[in-house]
Amino acid sequence: MGCRNQVAIVISDSSDESSVSMVEDILSETSTTYPHPSGGNKRVRRKQTKQIDFLSQPVKSVTATNDMVEMYELPRTRSQPEPPQAVSEPIIEYLPAIPTDIVESKAAITKEITVAYNSTMSSPKKTNGRNRADQAQMPERQSYLEIFDRILQTVMQSEKHLFSEVEQQTLETFSKLDHHSRHLYTRIFMRKQAWLRISGLNYGEQVVMEQSCKLLSAQAPGSQPFLITGEKLDSCKDAVSLLLLPELKTMARARGIKQANSKTKEALCVDIIKSTKQRTVTSFFRKNTSDSAQHRQAELIQQILKTTGPLVHLHPETADLFERVHMIFFRSATHLGDNNTMRDAVLANIGQKRFPKYQVVRSSDLFASRDDVVRYKALVEVGYAMEVLLTYSVKEIEQHQQGWNLYLEHRQEWHGLLKSLKQQPAAKDCGTEQMSLDYWRRHFTPGWALARIVERGARFAANLKQFADERDVLESLLSQDSYCLHKRGGWYERLVLLYTTHLKPKQLKSKAADLGQQHLYQARDTCIRALNDVHVNRISLHAISRQLHAIENKLDLSADQQANHSRLCVEWQPVQERVFYGMRINSTMRRGPSMWDGPDGVPCSVEQLALWRYRDLGFTGVHSENAMITTLFGLLFWDIIFYPLPGMLDTEYQSQPLDMNSESFYFSRHTIIEQRLAEISDTNCYEQIIPEIYAREHGSECIGISWDLSCEQLQTVAKVSTHKV
Repeated sequence: MGCRNQVAIVISDSSDESSVSMVEDILSETSTTYPHPSGGNKRVRRKQTKQIDFLSQPVKSVTATNDMVEMYELPRTRSQPEPPQAVSEPIIEYLPAIPTDIVESKAAITKEITVAYNSTMSSPKKTNGRNRADQAQMPERQSYLEIFDRILQTVMQSEKHLFSEVEQQTLETFSKLDHHSRHLYTRIFMRKQAWLRISGLNYGEQVVMEQSCKLLSAQAPGSQPFLITGEKLDSCKDAVSLLLLPELKTMARARGIKQANSKTKEALCVDIIKSTKQRTVTSFFRKNTSDSAQHRQAELIQQILKTTGPLVHLHPETADLFERVHMIFFRSATHLGDNNTMRDAVLANIGQKRFPKYQVVRSSDLFASRDDVVRYKALVEVGYAMEVLLTYSVKEIEQHQQGWNLYLEHRQEWHGLLKSLKQQPAAKDCGTEQMSLDYWRRHFTPGWALARIVERGARFAANLKQFADERDVLESLLSQDSYCLHKRGGWYERLVLLYTTHLKPKQLKSKAADLGQQHLYQARDTCIRALNDVHVNRISLHAISRQLHAIENKLDLSADQQANHSRLCVEWQPVQERVFYGMRINSTMRRGPSMWDGPDGVPCSVEQLALWRYRDLGFTGVHSENAMITTLFGLLFWDIIFYPLPGMLDTEYQSQPLDMNSESFYFSRHTIIEQRLAEISDTNCYEQIIPEIYAREHGSECIGISWDLSCEQLQTVAKVSTHKV
């Protein structure tokens, strides 16, 4: 049976083509241009919709898809908002006036940029579909630049003390640049840090781009330049990677590389670099062959520069400065991984994404000092590098050894931090909510980032089967109670497993047997330590209780000798079980979830089969994974989630408070959460809250909420679930 993709297709109105073209590069991964029946090209955006089963409605068709869907409806297309009006060039008024000599030194270049830009704008332009994207990317499109300037202004107004005088001067110089140069740097900054051809920068006319690059690469007194030119290129690997495949083939043939036309780009790059290391006939007559090799590499770079034309690259120190500015503003490392915070801000600025409306209460003392910010950023980058290495298979020993070496480089710093924590006086009891807020602020300290590095080091030790080292790392993590408290239960579980499985002797001699008993007693003591640890959550308590029960059975302890603790939780409360039977369809041609013989012989998934059986019993079922529970929580606690606590809602581009996924979320809002639970249980206020929030906030980005569920379905589930609250 053929598969069918379920998508919602939205064709933009002609009046909104400018907004769509403006975000071409943002939505390129999820968008495709198709010919429109009326002629020309219009942007068609495919949006994958969440798939839900509704057994209360008749089944129109059944498709053999990987997800369990029988009925679905395409979401209605909301009218696109008007594109933002052009605003005047943003000026950061709080900064002191830029010195006159800097202005005079760049006045000539700025004048050239303005004249070139005005001449290009006054020339006639074609308005066909091919030039529409170029027009959308011209400097007057200020969405990226507006966000960039807003970030700079917000950070410098309240957290200026986190930057040195030179850094403040660099930011001041940037704010005084002409509009076109700031726009160009903003777009380059949003891309990966790599060498770029000026001829390939499609952010305006070529003349304007070249003049802006000259201005950005010029160094003003007291500040760093923003770009570096191709003269600084000294890596053959970086230079060769700039060439296109036809250019690589031409250069390979000129260097006598065989079968150049049949090789891939990666193979050609390797062969061209190797050719610079090969000794020629004349090199035998030279005394210093290393100089000859360096000379050949320099010649290769110059040859590549003639092919590519002028190049630019972000200045490393200036790029690091702006990365810190963005990290301070968004409270996250936006330059690492798949963090799309900046992209979401741009989409919200042009009306393509909607965030909840809440009161922004930005804190100005989240970071203690500039040194803390610099060290925190460096440790976060190391932690991210370790996280990437953990994605490799366990069989790739080299990558895991590299990750372990990163831990070893920071082990001494970690032990020094542990000593300083022991010397600190005990914290005063200032209330649960305030203590939770203070604990949350530790997420933005170097100590927290360092603890994450140590925790990943334990995982590398486990993958390398260095179990004794892993035990030592876990014991060091458990010796402190300042960082990563939510992980303590998992650390105890792993430590018990090490004592009972990996560290026990494998021989069966008498001495080894006694040593094995000793390891079991150590595991038992670890379980009791975990039961006495107030930071271990209920999920881990259940697993540790079962481990303790199994260990005591192996030790043949009597009932009087077994541990008796109030937090023991060996078994969960029993639940009612129903067993349904069906016939599974075996197919060697199909991969993925299992398929079952459904009603009328139509293949269906196991979830659909269970829902059909429940329907036969008189129930109405909805398959939505956890979306129903999380959506109900989000709607019922909407005002609590977005309660304006200091330091939790620092920007207007948040779909959740910063502490949403931490253990401090509940404790910092303990009073209002318990009050809301009592209201739901006593007054049935959910009957008013759910439709009110659903109608007011429909379509807003909020964690856990699925707007594919109807308000009626949510109210029905809430009504039958209130007695469980």
